Amino acid sequence: MNRFSTKMHMTGVAALFGAFFGAVLCASLVACEKKVEEPVDYTLMCYNDVWPMDDIVIDESPNDDIKALVKRIDLRYPMMLGDTLDVTILEFKSDVYALDYYINSGRFQGIVPILRGSFLEQSIRSAARIFIFKHDSFRRYERSDLENYVHQFSHSRHGGFPQEFLSLPFEYREPGHTSIQTKYFIGVKAYFPVLAQSYRDSHLQWNVARSWDLVDENDFIAWGRQLNIVQPKGIHRETSTLYFTAGEGVNGMATRLPGGRVVAAWGYLDWSDLERKFFTASDRVYSARY
Repeated sequence: MNRFSTKMHMTGVAALFGAFFGAVLCASLVACEKKVEEPVDYTLMCYNDVWPMDDIVIDESPNDDIKALVKRIDLRYPMMLGDTLDVTILEFKSDVYALDYYINSGRFQGIVPILRGSFLEQSIRSAARIFIFKHDSFRRYERSDLENYVHQFSHSRHGGFPQEFLSLPFEYREPGHTSIQTKYFIGVKAYFPVLAQSYRDSHLQWNVARSWDLVDENDFIAWGRQLNIVQPKGIHRETSTLYFTAGEGVNGMATRLPGGRVVAAWGYLDWSDLERKFFTASDRVYSARY
């Protein structure tokens, strides 16, 4: 029995009671947390008391080459004679894909307006949506007004990284080296989105990543089959852990924790040093509630 499975071990009557109580509690939490979002009536989404024009376009099969984009909505607001505010809303499968596109596409600059031709473009990411506001470059639109518009949508949450990053170790983090990976993970095809953070302590450098959500075992196996699997020496190997190399001098470890979260650590470390980093990260992710 490995070090993670022992945490889940219960015996006799206590195990039966715990399983029953856990199932009831889990069902209750799921019922409370996974509320279905009501459909949005875009005709009612005003901007500063201005109704949208009738030519609303809702594309539920967007042809954009954007991963996990499920819907694109285009609205127009007649602000004054000769001035129209165009709003494009990109809806993604989940928060992580919206964040991935927002920070990795090179299209957005946060709160900084971008001049595109004779128009200014501003953007706001909120949960699984990205709002793109396009307006005449000679007219100023207050950021607070744009944010108030976004607040009309349920589950709105502006900016920043998701709380899932909080489960990764804090010590020795490298500022500005946080990323979302949805297409590739440690150099091979990704079967699930992950959150990654880089670390540095003196001459040592390593990375830690965790899956955004729970991962199906088959997806973890399919991802692992692409790795360069090795048999490390000097440490006690566990059957539930993958040991691999990811380039010259780069050692790595990965596992799918009980419950379904995936955690990995890799870097320019020997196996014993890497093992300590890996176990620290695994314990934090395993204990996290998200």
